[in-house]
Amino acid sequence: MCELPCNISPSPSDAGEEAIIERRMLSKLLLYCWQREYDKRPYDNFQFRRLECEERLNRQYHYLDDFRVIVNFLLEHPMHSVSIWSIMVSNQCPNLLQDFVRSLLHVARIELKLMELPVEFFVMLRLNAKKMKVVSLSLEGSPLDDEHARHLREFLLVSKTLQTLNVCSTSLTQYNFATLADAVHKSCNIKNLHVSRLLPLNLSLDSEKIASVVGSILMQNRLVELTMEQCGFLALDMEIIAEYLEDEHCSLKKLRLGYNQISADGAMFLMRAIAKGGALQLLDISTNSIGSHGGEWVAHHFSSCNMLQYLYLNNNSISADIINLLLLTLKKPCRIKRLQIFGNQFNSRTAAILRRLLDAHVIAQSDIDIGYAYDEQKEDFRIVPWR
Repeated sequence: MCELPCNISPSPSDAGEEAIIERRMLSKLLLYCWQREYDKRPYDNFQFRRLECEERLNRQYHYLDDFRVIVNFLLEHPMHSVSIWSIMVSNQCPNLLQDFVRSLLHVARIELKLMELPVEFFVMLRLNAKKMKVVSLSLEGSPLDDEHARHLREFLLVSKTLQTLNVCSTSLTQYNFATLADAVHKSCNIKNLHVSRLLPLNLSLDSEKIASVVGSILMQNRLVELTMEQCGFLALDMEIIAEYLEDEHCSLKKLRLGYNQISADGAMFLMRAIAKGGALQLLDISTNSIGSHGGEWVAHHFSSCNMLQYLYLNNNSISADIINLLLLTLKKPCRIKRLQIFGNQFNSRTAAILRRLLDAHVIAQSDIDIGYAYDEQKEDFRIVPWR
């Protein structure tokens, strides 16, 4: 046996323990013990993350043997929610794949994040759609091609229980997004749709077509929550969405449009429509280059948005004067439950206004993402981030 650089050789007992660790296999008992860390009795929220498993077992995850243990555990223990991250589901063993779908039949919340899912999985989902009790399905980060999208569409059309669909960062393009949008358009159950980071097949996204598809969904469906970040939206695209927000029968409560390019005119269309319609409760237009002009539109219509309780304006290059104008619109009793404006410009007057609002209990510190602190060098108060 060769000596280590420090001239210390491992003892026989240490070598035996190391061999045991290397041979340690995933078991149903281990999964049950891990559930005690994630959940409370009766342990009905299952979660499994590949990286955590490899770190604990000190070996690489085996895509067939370990997956069989997971499937058997789910078959024996009925779950309310299942969250699995970062594993590849193989189609080499059809019985195993069929058992996996069978284990999900009575699960209400399914999250398959950063997964590699074969087409056969979605075919089996479609065939078992009437039996499934799923209310929320998240495929965030799991790549979907045209064939995946086609079979997922069939599942959405048949399912009578699904209310929330999350396909963010799934390599969807503006074309197969239209395939899924058709199913959402025809479904009477889906209320929450999350579709972020659409990919173009050409040089850029055709935001006008995407906005038209979204408009048809909003007009014909009863969506309550819509998330479309990093979808290339421009200012004119917001006019289509604003047309629906003005409707007195609008059912949309939460709208997230961060990381687009709606600019000042887009902010004007949205805020004017929200003030007229009065139904939206959450608006996220962070990182949209709305600037001071767009911030001025927000401040102008903000007091007229009677139902708006959550507003996110981070990283929009809004000047300190406009931020001050926005803060001055806050009156007691304040309806705002969360206001995020960090990433814009502030001055000492901003700190003075915020200090007065906090001291007068107009808004709580937990409801806003900035705070104030005394600067000894400037001998004045300044704005600091508050998380």
